[in-house]
Amino acid sequence: MNYKYFFSYIFLLFFFYSQAQCEQLYAGDDVTVNCSNNVTTLTAEVFPGIGAATDTYDMQMATPCPLPPSGGYSPTGITVDDVWSPIINLPFTFYFFGQPYTQIIIGANGVVSFSTNLPNQTPTGFCPWSFSASLPSTALFKNTIFGAYHDVDVSVPNGGTIEYYISGAYPQRKFVISYENVAHYQCNNLRTTQRVVLYETSNVIDVQIDRKDTCSSWNQGNAVIGIQNLAGDVAYVPPGRNTGPWSVPAAQPELWRFTPNHNPANINFTYTWYDDTTNTVVGTGPSVTVAPTATTDYRVEAEFDDPNNGQHYTLVDMVTVFFDDDLGQPDLGPDIQQCANTPISLDGTTTNALTYQWQKDGVDIPGATTPTYDVTQTGTYTVIVTNGVCEKSDDIFVEMEEVPIVDVGNDFHECEGNTATLTATVANASGNETYQWQKDGVDIPGATTIDLDVSETGIYTINVTNTLGCVGSDDVEVVFDEMPDLELGEDMVICPYDFATIVSNVTDADTYTWEINGQVSSNTTDTFIIDIPGDYDVTLTLVRGTCTASDSIHVTILDPVTIQATPILYGELDIEAQGGLPPYQYSLDGVNYDESGHFSNLPNGDYPVYVKDANGCVYELPPVHVINLIFPQFFTPNGDGYNDVWRVENAENTPDAQINIYNRYGKVIKRMHTNAYEFWDGTYNGKPLMATDYWFILTLPDGKTYKGHFAMKR
Repeated sequence: MNYKYFFSYIFLLFFFYSQAQCEQLYAGDDVTVNCSNNVTTLTAEVFPGIGAATDTYDMQMATPCPLPPSGGYSPTGITVDDVWSPIINLPFTFYFFGQPYTQIIIGANGVVSFSTNLPNQTPTGFCPWSFSASLPSTALFKNTIFGAYHDVDVSVPNGGTIEYYISGAYPQRKFVISYENVAHYQCNNLRTTQRVVLYETSNVIDVQIDRKDTCSSWNQGNAVIGIQNLAGDVAYVPPGRNTGPWSVPAAQPELWRFTPNHNPANINFTYTWYDDTTNTVVGTGPSVTVAPTATTDYRVEAEFDDPNNGQHYTLVDMVTVFFDDDLGQPDLGPDIQQCANTPISLDGTTTNALTYQWQKDGVDIPGATTPTYDVTQTGTYTVIVTNGVCEKSDDIFVEMEEVPIVDVGNDFHECEGNTATLTATVANASGNETYQWQKDGVDIPGATTIDLDVSETGIYTINVTNTLGCVGSDDVEVVFDEMPDLELGEDMVICPYDFATIVSNVTDADTYTWEINGQVSSNTTDTFIIDIPGDYDVTLTLVRGTCTASDSIHVTILDPVTIQATPILYGELDIEAQGGLPPYQYSLDGVNYDESGHFSNLPNGDYPVYVKDANGCVYELPPVHVINLIFPQFFTPNGDGYNDVWRVENAENTPDAQINIYNRYGKVIKRMHTNAYEFWDGTYNGKPLMATDYWFILTLPDGKTYKGHFAMKR
C-alpha cells in the first residue's frame, strides 16, 4: 500500500474547520432575555465521536478552547533535555487506534506515547530529537500523539515546564499534558506553549498550539503535528503541519481535534433539563424552550449506554439564562402627610413602562392610566406598570389632618440630681400622633413618647406630629438648682483633753438640722461642737432652694489614759497604760518613744513619764525617782579618810543581797551583805592584801546577779 497516499486520502476526506466544542456535553452559550421577550431555546450537543471505535478518526481544525480548569499541576519529572517521563497512570481508560490504555509516557520534545517498551520509547529513556521523516513513518514514534514534536529544551534556565493535570469530574474528565513556554534547543529565546488533551468517555484528542516559534538553525526547524498507530503505517496529520519548518504565532493559536469515527454508534441519548436551583425538571430532549422571569441556571444531563464497554454514563453541563429586567422600578417616594386639603401630584413615570394603572386602597381608579395622578383624599395610592411579562408597582400613603394643640405646662425649678417628668397634653389627639422631644432646639434621640424624664436645665419642646405630618408644639423651661456639695470631712478621733468641732462646708443653706446618735439637736447653726468622751454618729441635713443634702461623720472622743509608772531597783522602770487608743508608745524625755514600757540601766534620778496612744494623744506623769546600784571602780585603803573601803552604794535598799569578792584565782576573800554597815577594807584574815584587781558577784534574793571587777590601790 502507498502509505503516503492513504494518509492524504484520509486527511482530505475528514478535514474541515469548525467552532470547537470544548466539553463533551455542551449546553450552549449563556444567553440573555428580557421582559418583552423572555422565551429562549436551549440546545445541548455531545461530541460526535462518543460511542465510535477508535480505529479511524475524523480530524478538524477548530477555534482553540480555553485552558481547562485545574485542581493542581503534577510534574512529569522532565527537567533535563531529550528524555521520556516515568510511566504516568491515566485516571481513566483511554482508547487509541482501537486499543485501551491506562498508562502513558510523555516525551520532553512534545510527544505523548501509549507504548512504553519500544526502541527510543521507554520510561525515563532517551527521547530522540533529530528527525526528517513525515507521518506516517516507522522512523517516527509509534502509537504516539505528536503535539507538536520538535526539539525543545526545558533544562536551560527559565526553560519552561512540562506538567500534567486532571480537569473535570467523571465521566467527563480531561487529562491535560501542558508544555508551558518551553525553550527551543539552541534558540533558547524562542518558545512554545502547547497542550495535548485526552477526553474521557469520547476518546477525543485535542492538540492545541498557543504559540510555536521556529529555530531554523537546528534540525532544519522541523516540527510535526499528528497521531500515528502502533504499526507506523496510519497517521492523521493536519495540512501544513507535517514534518517541516512552520510556526504558529501567539496571535493565531490552533486547535486540531482527532475524533473517533469507526462504526459510529446510533446512541440514544436521554436528555433531561433541570432548574439547577430548585432541581425541578423543565424539559427533555436535546432542546428545551424556557421562559424565566429571573436569572436562572439550567442543568442538562445526557444519559447513554456506551456500546464499546457497556457502561452507562451521565454527562452534565450548565447554561445560564440571564434575565435583563429592563422595566424600571416605579418610585412614588416616601409617604406624605399634609396639613391642608390641597391636591398632591404623584408621579409614577417608569423606564420602559408600556401601561399604567392607579389604585386607591387596592381598587382600580377608572381612567387613571397615565404616569401621573393628583390626589385630594387620605388613602394608599398604588401605581402598577407593565412591560411584556414584567409588572412592577409602588405605593404611597397620603394623609391630611389638622395641627395638634399641645400643652406641656408651666416653667418650674427642681433640684439637681432629681428627675422631673414632663407630660404633653394633646387637646385634639386622634391616637395616631408621633412625638419628638427637643432640648434647647435639638432632638433628643429616642425621646418619642408623650412623657419625658429630664435631669438637666434647659428649654424642653415637644413636637407632636399627626399622620399627615402636621406638627404642633409647646415648650417649658426647667431649671435644676445646684445640689450643695456637703462634706463634713473624715471621721474624727479626738484626744480626751480636746473637743470635736464639726463645720459644714456649705455656709449659705436655708436650714441646718443636726442629729447626734439619732437624736435631733437644738443646734441650727453651721457648726457643731462635742467635748465629752464617747462615740458619736453625727448627721447634718441642710436645705438650700429645692435641694436637700445630708452627710454623716463619726466622732470618737477618747477616754483619758491612766498611767502606772513603777520603778524597780537597780535602774529599771515599768510603765503601764490603759484607756485612750492603744497600742501605746513610751518615752522618758517626750522626744524619743519606744513601743516597750520597760526601761533599764537608768542612772539614779527623776524621770518624767510620757505615753502616746495610737491617735497621737500624749499623756505625762510627774517625774518618777529611779534608784540604781553604784559599783566603785577602785578604792585606796591607806587610812587617809578617802576611799578607804569598798562597798556598793545604794545597796542598803537591798539588805538581803549577797556579795562575794574574789581574787584573780577565784578564791573568795570576802563575803558580806548589802547594807549600810558592811564593807571590805582590803584585808584577808586581818592581813592587808596586795594592790591588784578583784572581782565580785552580787546576788539578789530573786537570783538575779550582777558581776564586775574593781582595783585596789595602795
